[in-house]
Amino acid sequence: MPEVEFRRAEPQDFSAILKLQSDNYIGNLAVEERKEGFLSAEFTPEQVAAMADDIGIIVAVESHSVLGYLCSFRCDFNHRSPVIAKMLEAFHRVHFQGKPLSSRKTFIYGPVCIDRAHRGRGLLLGLYEALKREAAREFEAGVAFVARDNPHSLRAHVAGLDMVEVGEFEVKGNVYAILAFNLR
Repeated sequence: MPEVEFRRAEPQDFSAILKLQSDNYIGNLAVEERKEGFLSAEFTPEQVAAMADDIGIIVAVESHSVLGYLCSFRCDFNHRSPVIAKMLEAFHRVHFQGKPLSSRKTFIYGPVCIDRAHRGRGLLLGLYEALKREAAREFEAGVAFVARDNPHSLRAHVAGLDMVEVGEFEVKGNVYAILAFNLR
């Protein structure tokens, strides 16, 4: 069996990232399919390229196929997302290890997406560890959000990656957990 490579995304990976995103976006899934996890937001091709050029998008690649990806971006990235904007507003009142998130050098983790046929193979952990190595040069901590109605993803991040739930926020009736993790 070929080995999975975890690396920064390159331009030739962008179309596969966008396809995985579309295949797992909440609006494109049946209610039953959502139980295995889903994406709450979609990025444009331009945003994917900008993220990949900055902190980076990490991909899991096997036999030249992208099996999953993990995005990351700076807090001041032009995300155009009301959900991310609302989370960032909460940083002054949300504490991680005794300090408000607003006082730490943080970046945004996510979204992460793994092809349904390749889940359960340790790809999430591989993507996470590769991202932490990339981001540790510049940041103290990472911050993620997960929709409360996405228990599969919440479990994977808290139990599987040891992220710490530090708060929550609401946008248009949807409640999101704020998760944080150390890089150093």
